[in-house]
Amino acid sequence: MKIFLVGMMGSGKTTLAKKISKVLSIPYIDIDEEIEKNENLKIKDIFERYGEEYFRKLENDILEKLAENTQSIVVSTGGGIILNAKNRTILKKENAIYLSVAPEKLKDRVSLENRPVLANNKENIIKIYQDRKELYEQFKTVDITNLTEWESVAKILYQYDIKNDAEIDSSFQKVSINAGSLKSLPPDSIVFTSEKVNELYGEYLPQKKLVLPNGEKTKDISFVIRAYEYLLENNVSRDNLLLGIGGGTITDFTGFVGSTYKRGMNFSFYPTTLLSQIDAAIGGKNGIDFKKYKNVVGTINLPKEVIIDPLSILSLNDETFIEGLIEGYKMALISGNDFYEYFKENMHEILNRNLYKLSFFIKRSVEEKLRIVEQDFKDTGLRSCLNLGHTLGHTFEAATGIAHGLSVGWGLIKEIEFFYKKKYLEEKEYLEIKDTLETLVPEKVKNIQIEEKDIYYYLSNDKKIGANQKIKMPILKAPGNFIIEKIKIKEGEIF
Repeated sequence: MKIFLVGMMGSGKTTLAKKISKVLSIPYIDIDEEIEKNENLKIKDIFERYGEEYFRKLENDILEKLAENTQSIVVSTGGGIILNAKNRTILKKENAIYLSVAPEKLKDRVSLENRPVLANNKENIIKIYQDRKELYEQFKTVDITNLTEWESVAKILYQYDIKNDAEIDSSFQKVSINAGSLKSLPPDSIVFTSEKVNELYGEYLPQKKLVLPNGEKTKDISFVIRAYEYLLENNVSRDNLLLGIGGGTITDFTGFVGSTYKRGMNFSFYPTTLLSQIDAAIGGKNGIDFKKYKNVVGTINLPKEVIIDPLSILSLNDETFIEGLIEGYKMALISGNDFYEYFKENMHEILNRNLYKLSFFIKRSVEEKLRIVEQDFKDTGLRSCLNLGHTLGHTFEAATGIAHGLSVGWGLIKEIEFFYKKKYLEEKEYLEIKDTLETLVPEKVKNIQIEEKDIYYYLSNDKKIGANQKIKMPILKAPGNFIIEKIKIKEGEIF
């Protein structure tokens, strides 16, 4: 696969090409950097010494060589490469992508350093943009004006046919991994999705779609009523297929509505956050919030299938992505053996969102959760092990309002400290796990100061606590080795 990025200076071609290189495990080439390396001169010095025509010839020579190259590469081209008709012909054959950014934003972003065509005046970028706009628009266009870097990466890669498919090994719930699956949705289905997903992928969604607000506020009875109204207005029957496309909020919501509309209709999930792909969409729990109580109204009902698109999670902001990684690491701790070792060995590539390492991480996380849920579908015993990190994590979430996945990260840190103090966990494993969590959990979460009395207040009101003030809790003795016991946490044992 070859990916060529074209666009104005300041559009982010170099930054995005570097990210794509890490995602796809393919070499990254910046044509301007290649020219500087070959000539041992900065671009501005080449312009001053030899003129623009000479520079354009060098640019064309490198582009021709790259086009002849058969290996997979991602290429960041220079802003003026499209001025040459021969270059445009080559780039069209290579299905180059034009990264469109509004000129005012370009002016804010661009640096004058090593930009000879700007002649030390940022205002010149507006005229250059206007002069080149028609040439750029001859290429397939992705407007990234209002997108983050990771959202831009996801949108770019969605323009290509990237193969990364796998079936999850489970007879309990049908789950598959299919890169780019949002481009091939069942055309006659009805979609529930979020504003953010619609913004990024709306062009691929069927016409019948209900777009809901981002975040937890969607899981309110008022939106459930709106969903029922929408389904009735569109004459939706039990035999129609309802798709939940979004994060855990959307899959929880879709599963609840799908389970209750006309006593249950067909529904499937396309989870688009890492946390929803390995947790919320897996195992059959669906629900909404009521009177500020999370998931207090719900069903346990499996979707027809879950289709996981690993490309969609490339668009996540760092904190939302880390939420999913923490949940997956929890699954690796529960699983132990090969999954735990895999995460340790590949953590940094997963953090860089390498598509292939990430997909395997998702696959193993899902398989591990399904293995547990299949043995305890109604959540009466073994499934409690999935609460690792959640006992203290929930108290932290309630006291601080920090996002669930990050709160679980804090909970894992405090729980493994507790297990070590109580001699459940050996020092070697404790230090190893602590080191990993120090890398995963953001500093701003670890540094939050919280009163111990607040922890015990929320802990004493936990739904899992018994009359004797003992709480049912999974206790990690080593990766892959845990017990579930009722224990009493005393003041002074957490901090």
